[in-house]
Amino acid sequence: MILRRLATSIRKQDWFAVIIETLIVVMGVFIGLQVNNWNEARSNRIEAESSRERLIADLHADLDAFAVRRQWYGEVLEAALRVDDALRSDPPETIDEMWAFVLDSWIAGGEWPFEPSAQIYRELQNAGDLDLIASGPIQRRLRDYYEDSSHEIETLTIFQSGYRDLSRQLIEGRVGTHVAGCLSLASSPEPSQPDANPDTFYENCPPPENFALVVRSAESLRETEALRMQLNMQLSKLAWLPSFLDYLDRQATSLVSDLEAAE
Repeated sequence: MILRRLATSIRKQDWFAVIIETLIVVMGVFIGLQVNNWNEARSNRIEAESSRERLIADLHADLDAFAVRRQWYGEVLEAALRVDDALRSDPPETIDEMWAFVLDSWIAGGEWPFEPSAQIYRELQNAGDLDLIASGPIQRRLRDYYEDSSHEIETLTIFQSGYRDLSRQLIEGRVGTHVAGCLSLASSPEPSQPDANPDTFYENCPPPENFALVVRSAESLRETEALRMQLNMQLSKLAWLPSFLDYLDRQATSLVSDLEAAE
């Protein structure tokens, strides 16, 4: 309609009307673009807030997972230290001592892999949307946390000791099955589930009915010289893990604080 009036004014050489109607067209286009830009900016803000909240939720989940892993590996380390003491001492004499030695030998090989939950980060990275939620410095720290830390965890996993495999080879299969049944709750708890972080993962586990299998297991463990070397390597890794978990914890906590401040 406005364009028809503009064409009519031009034919009549009504230049004042031409100028007014041209201004109306230009202003209409300008306002339309501004409204479109405003809607796009609003949509980006909503998307950024949602993505930031999802990423923060991921980081909180990581913090829960690190806390559970810290307790888990703390108990594994305590068991490994008891096995080390037992191997340096005289053979156990009582049934309880022998069973405690075999049980600790099994627990000392406990492994519970972990790494930061990178799904939301990967989604944002692949979509090129990291700029929506974080500045350059925070993006670099996110990369350090999700990429560099994962490489360090992978390296740790690659160079893990062979204690777990060897100890499980030396412990009679039925004894190992019995222990695994006792510790089934501890083997795969989810931090987000109720009672997932109990006072202890390894509650008292009674010995199996066929105690002769426990005796054979204890003898095999004590008589295998290679187990001592593998235990030393396991102790080195277990001693280093708390510091690494603390490092990841500090990274995640700092990122949560900065992402919340950027909202």
